Amino acid sequence: MNKQEVRRLIKERLDVMENRAEKERLIHEHVLLLPEWQQATCVAITLAFRNECDTRMLIEQAWQEGKTVLIPKVVGDEMVFYEHGPEDQLQANQMGIAEPIASARRASLDQAELCLVPGRAYRRDGYRLGWGGGYYDRALVPYTGCKVSIAFSEQLLPDFEVEAFDIPVDLIVTELEVIRC
Repeated sequence: MNKQEVRRLIKERLDVMENRAEKERLIHEHVLLLPEWQQATCVAITLAFRNECDTRMLIEQAWQEGKTVLIPKVVGDEMVFYEHGPEDQLQANQMGIAEPIASARRASLDQAELCLVPGRAYRRDGYRLGWGGGYYDRALVPYTGCKVSIAFSEQLLPDFEVEAFDIPVDLIVTELEVIRC
């Protein structure tokens, strides 16, 4: 399968998936039990897009635990991270993804000990297929913290093509398991 076919397959699987709320609750529960989450003082969290696993609960939990939360924004061809607090405003970009407003405080991804990395499909070795822009792969090149993806088990595939520039994640958390890649 080529990348477009994989994206289409995953969209179809997620569109018909049952028990979404329960699966999201289990994913969130697994994330909160990770030693990497518990030890982090700063976490970078992407805001869910389309039918991805919702991340708002994790953001709110991070605030309750006193963690600094960073969220991404695409600026040109670069992924830039900004501090995000409970009172901070977001605005939708041209794709409908919520992002920080222009007055938000810019931050460095290196501040975060843990970064939640989005994707459409995952292999058990940590490689992921995203939306196709390569923004996270470029942002993660110098990043030395823990890279975690949250996904429904429906997003796991035995194999798909990866590129030389693809950056694998360290952990994939599903409703059924935590995969240490």
